[in-house]
Amino acid sequence: MENKKQKVLLVEDEMIVRESLRDWLIEDGYDVECVESGEEAIERVKQEEFGVIVLDLRLPGIDGLQVFEQAKELKPETKGVIITAYPSKETEDKARRLGLVDYLVKPFKIVDLENMIGTALGEVVKEKKGEEHHWLELGAVSYRLCDLNYECAHCAFAQEAQDRFGTIAAIGEEELIKLKKLSGNQRLCRYASVYFVKKEKPEPEKA
Repeated sequence: MENKKQKVLLVEDEMIVRESLRDWLIEDGYDVECVESGEEAIERVKQEEFGVIVLDLRLPGIDGLQVFEQAKELKPETKGVIITAYPSKETEDKARRLGLVDYLVKPFKIVDLENMIGTALGEVVKEKKGEEHHWLELGAVSYRLCDLNYECAHCAFAQEAQDRFGTIAAIGEEELIKLKKLSGNQRLCRYASVYFVKKEKPEPEKA
């Protein structure tokens, strides 16, 4: 029987990213806890042992690097991975100095994050096999506003996204109902903030 994997703390303020990463890592066998802010993360580190912390760089309040720095002061054995859509040499250098496992730039493949977590936890990273295995690309795109009341079948951008990226798991129907209640300047396109692409993992090219 395979041993249960260690607990991961995911610190991400963007709901779609947070829930997608959480679901994927849970499916991979991790015990995942999510918080939305750096302050919440620090409180959880005080109370709980986590194998690794995955932090978005830009968070409300203190940023991901400051969170990790404080977490290391509380528990020096803390391991962490920073994810960001806004990379810079300054923040990457600081991440290295603080001893973060890695600094992952969006968009990224979820398998890369899984491998970093596995490395941080000292796990043997195994190649996943089988037809059911998929890989996920995750990343930020432009913040478009919907002007068609989410009638995506009549939207040229939605069609273009589907043609270009294949099957896209966008914002679900439940969240869509909430979006429709917002004013026009808050109605983000369901493909806007983040897109998710699930497709069969490509076969390695033959020599």
